[in-house]
Order: sequence, then structure tokens, then C-alpha cells
Amino acid sequence: MVARGRKSQTGQSLIELAVASPVLIFMLFGVFNTAVMISDKVVAGSACRQGARLAAEIGGTITNPLLTTAQVDQDIVRNVLAVAGSMNYSTLRTITIYSPSSSGGDFNAATDPYDQFDASGNTLHSGFPLTARNQIPPAETSIGVRLDWTYTPPTGVLGFTINLNEHAVYKAAPVLV
Repeated sequence: MVARGRKSQTGQSLIELAVASPVLIFMLFGVFNTAVMISDKVVAGSACRQGARLAAEIGGTITNPLLTTAQVDQDIVRNVLAVAGSMNYSTLRTITIYSPSSSGGDFNAATDPYDQFDASGNTLHSGFPLTARNQIPPAETSIGVRLDWTYTPPTGVLGFTINLNEHAVYKAAPVLV
């Protein structure tokens, strides 16, 4: 028997569940998408550092007089692709090997000499020869590796993609002459 002045509240819990469930599921998908993106960003950063470290070690024509720029760059690109291959929900667009003109190490296609490759290792642009990679102190060349990639959220809730990039810059290994 219902007390006087009180209305029946049957079904209220069901309505609250129907309103709250989509919000909670949407938030859960958002947390999952963000975690996967951060994981791919960490992998991209590792790939950049690995490529820049190798580029700095290989250096220029002083340490590799018999190699061509294409051979050295392909070694760097293969190294980057080996690490970047574990990016789960991202598509690698370009790999750029460059000498930054800015102090922050950012890539500027208008001013920086660079070689650029697609995700298969095919050359898109060539303009940073081994002869430009100085290893004699105190004017060692800074060599950077930049990845441009597209992240597609795995849940597909919002149906969008995000274009991201990551870069690392190292000084060429010095050679004392």
C-alpha cells in the first residue's frame, strides 16, 4: 500500500541506468582511446630517438667514405621502421632526416636541409647529403629524425583521426682529425 502523499517510484532506477550507462561507456572508450594514443606516441618517440642516435653515430663522409647518402639513410629508415612497426593504431606517413636550423630542433622544410621517406622507405625528397653532415669539432652538425603519423582511435566512436609528429635531434659523433 502506498502512503498518502507519496507517488510510486517504480522504474526510476531503470531510467537512471539508461541515462548513465551511455555516458559511462563513452568515458570508458575515451580513456581507452587516449591510452592507446599515448602508447603509440611513446613508440614513435623511441623510433625517432633510435633513428637520430644511429644518424649521429654513422655521421658523414669522414667515418663512411665508401657509403652513399642513400645507403646511410636507408639504414636509418630501416631502424626507425623496425621500432615504429609496433605502433598499434597509427599509420606512419613520413620519416624525415634533417639538420635543424632552429635551436629547438623543430623541422622547417623551407630552411632545413632534409631527406624524406614514406612508410615503405621510398625517397620523397633528397637534399641532405653526407657531405653536409660535419663531424669535426666544434661545428658538428645536429641531425634530427622526425616521424609524421596519423592516429585512428580503435573504438571509432567519434570517427576522427589525429595527425601527429615526433622528433629527436642529436649532434653528429665527433671525429678528431
